[in-house]
Amino acid sequence: MTFNPNIRDQAYRFFIQEASELLHVIESGLLTLAPEHSTSSVRNIMWAAHSIKGGAASVGLEAIKTLAHRLEEMFKVLYSQGEALEIDPELKGLLLQGYNCLRSPLTQKIETGNFDAEQALATAEPVFAQIEAKLSGFLTNEGHLPSFVVLRVDLALSIFEVDVAEGLDRLDSVVANPEANQVAGELQAQADTFARLAELLNLPGFGAIAHAALAALDAYPSQALHVTQVALADFRAAQQAVLDGDRTQGGTPSAALVELAEGPATGSDTGLIPILTGEVAEVQAASLNDVFSALEALLEDES
Repeated sequence: MTFNPNIRDQAYRFFIQEASELLHVIESGLLTLAPEHSTSSVRNIMWAAHSIKGGAASVGLEAIKTLAHRLEEMFKVLYSQGEALEIDPELKGLLLQGYNCLRSPLTQKIETGNFDAEQALATAEPVFAQIEAKLSGFLTNEGHLPSFVVLRVDLALSIFEVDVAEGLDRLDSVVANPEANQVAGELQAQADTFARLAELLNLPGFGAIAHAALAALDAYPSQALHVTQVALADFRAAQQAVLDGDRTQGGTPSAALVELAEGPATGSDTGLIPILTGEVAEVQAASLNDVFSALEALLEDES
């Protein structure tokens, strides 16, 4: 799928704005880690690294994505082991060095617009190797860091209670004040995040909603507010489903969102859709339908 260049530009600006805050989350989290840490104390830094990884991937910053991914994998070990893994001064110092290997090039990119990707990766490699050696006793039997699948069940509830809720509240504010926000860019960035989250948590229905929202936005770029309203209703219903115990699907896209994702009918002169108060109210009140199969081809294109 090819997105409107203006939407991509907005997504890049959104990532840059969020990256500094995410770096701060990691730094403050590492500085306050106690030797006998709890899983809750690691969750935020793990999620921040994951968010930077996904955001960097969505805007083509492959080196930043790689660095954030390596850190995320290390944080997964801290999370999965909990207090069984003591964070001694040596490990804490190495983790901070690893964080700096991400912070330095990303900050340079934010401040100047450029950074040396090859140099950043070369600088980070020996530091990451030291950290992985320190964590070697906690690797899986195959010699790899634990898969996110191991953490999925534990994280799903807390992520949907906090991170997904915050994202949806953000979209609520965008819908309430569209004149003060870049609606298309906000939906693009949030749907990208939700799509990655759905893949990691193995919630295909939630991912289908995200992909349908992106497809609808691409099909109707001038109707970004309406698309956001419809997608937001679906995301809200999916969040509630997960909070109520759904760990296999994560909701499904509504018929209204699927129709938008399919784009204008062949031969359409305008490529626009009517926005009526009654129609929006009907969409937000409608129950979700089982239409995930209709989006399988779309998901294959996105994968």
